[in-house]
Amino acid sequence: MNKKHIGSSVLDTVKGWEEKYPGFRERVNEQIEKRKLAAMLKEIRKKEHLTQKELAEKANVTQSVVARIEGGTGKALPRFDLFNKLVQAAGYELSIHAKKNRKHVQVALSG
Repeated sequence: MNKKHIGSSVLDTVKGWEEKYPGFRERVNEQIEKRKLAAMLKEIRKKEHLTQKELAEKANVTQSVVARIEGGTGKALPRFDLFNKLVQAAGYELSIHAKKNRKHVQVALSG
């Protein structure tokens, strides 16, 4: 009988899933990144007082594309070029920032 007691921690459960399911950690990390991008796009859209439909029209995509990204429900992370297109349609500039210790590199992307 290999039952866990009621007090077993969430961490123990997650560790068990990591051992049982190869790639579990990578899929969790991808979900976290999707949620971060979703929150960023939604925040940008709301700050600019745009509806999903208005942002979609500005970016020449459908409203369902914006909804899927904002919902974080797609099967994969949004394509970088698509995400950049939406951000720029709202009047923002997307940039990539990389750092290592005290070294920093930043690149602004344009469409």
